[in-house]
Amino acid sequence: MAKIPRIRMPDGSIFEPTLRYFAYGWLNKLFKAKSSMEPDAYSLREWLCHTTNLGIDWMAAGADDVLRTFRNTFSERVEEGELSAAQVEVKLDHIFKFYKIIRKAMPFAGGSPMPQFVGKPETLTPITSRLVGAKSRWSGWNKIERSAPNRPTPNFNDVERILEYLRAAAMEPLDGTWQQALRVYAAERNWLVACCEVKAGLRRGETASLSLQKIAEALAKLKIVTLPTGRWRSNVHPNPLNDAVNDLALRAEIVAGIERHAARGYTTLCVDVVTKGRPERSVEFPLDLILDLLEIGVWQVRKSLFEHWTAEGKTDLDYDAAFLSSTRNGARLTRKSVGDIVKDAFNDLLIAGSGHRLRAYYLTEMAWLLWNQELAIAGYRNDVAVGNNVMNRLADLAGHKRPGTVERYYLDQAIHRHKMKANRPSIDARKDMMNALISVSWRMEEEKCRRLQRIIYAFDDCKDARFFTVIDAAIEKYVELKDRPQPEKSSHLRLVSSDSS
Repeated sequence: MAKIPRIRMPDGSIFEPTLRYFAYGWLNKLFKAKSSMEPDAYSLREWLCHTTNLGIDWMAAGADDVLRTFRNTFSERVEEGELSAAQVEVKLDHIFKFYKIIRKAMPFAGGSPMPQFVGKPETLTPITSRLVGAKSRWSGWNKIERSAPNRPTPNFNDVERILEYLRAAAMEPLDGTWQQALRVYAAERNWLVACCEVKAGLRRGETASLSLQKIAEALAKLKIVTLPTGRWRSNVHPNPLNDAVNDLALRAEIVAGIERHAARGYTTLCVDVVTKGRPERSVEFPLDLILDLLEIGVWQVRKSLFEHWTAEGKTDLDYDAAFLSSTRNGARLTRKSVGDIVKDAFNDLLIAGSGHRLRAYYLTEMAWLLWNQELAIAGYRNDVAVGNNVMNRLADLAGHKRPGTVERYYLDQAIHRHKMKANRPSIDARKDMMNALISVSWRMEEEKCRRLQRIIYAFDDCKDARFFTVIDAAIEKYVELKDRPQPEKSSHLRLVSSDSS
């Protein structure tokens, strides 16, 4: 029963009826997973808040008129578009299901038999029901038709088209007018906004709130920049990334530090971003994206914007914002503007979707990459640990507290892609390579292991066909190719049922 939802009353005590309801539902397979209980739990929590504020006991609240009163509390939010009518009906359905099942889940309350709350209109029950198809529904339930959104994940070519389209205006040479310069700067900014969603999987809110101070703190942890310490910190001392705008030597030092980090084999920089539901989460930014943000976004585009606005007498400029509004003179780009920038590109190119689908593209590609990484680490032996590791890492990249249906979907897509016939030769070649390495590496001396490591990196880095010709010739002359015996592997431990006791 671990992770069964618990709802607490204002005095801190656990509300027993919902605890028994979820436990009963889990034992009787009314829920597919414990995570699927969360929507019901939130609906019941809202219901209990509503009845408690009215001063009504939960048993007395189980009636048609109180359910209708509860629905009416959402009418203003539905009119303003904050909540859909379908979402309200789902909440009411959760509450109806609770009252329908609670008598089975909790037969007694305070020593007395639990009353029957739900019945047909001709019965003396406080909540009336009717059959909709073959399913029992609350008599006041309204069916809301919801069309399935047609938002497929864009493919590689679509993403490239979007990025090229957003940056197209930046390719035009400046003609000396400020309006044309603004279009060029906006194009560079828009391209970087989309890159953050494609390459780092940021939500639009996370993109809008991206902080230069957080990027500087991430670089400071690697000793690429130095941040002031003490209680005054950045409130008095400027960010070194801002200092580098007019300091070419400091700028070159920062770029060289990032390139040294990449030369050591690192590909990402972990930066904290403000996210929904939690104050912050750590995001892995590709190093080339960090360089583009600094060299193009800050040291070119923002430098020119700030110089112009400062000359006009503007003083309230946001020096921490990574993305600035070109129409609000130095203010941070809003969450809505971030969404509109990418959505407009989708619409103009007649590609279905929005900025959130760029995040879906990112998670699709990362699921494929992580699946192959974990499979290689496991010696190309697929087991449950591979899938669990991929789902945990995907949840971390997506900014979710724990893996759920989203991660399972992307993992399934990666496995399907892995099994496609077109990928089999490549996968089989990697499997054979790993098996060969596993079978001989434990007998190799340290010197040979180091040499083999250098050869692997050389194969990855070298683009000269003559290098591979020399390697092939050396293999033909000095290596006797033969079938190597595969190392014996212990079978998986598994649980077996036994009739004997």
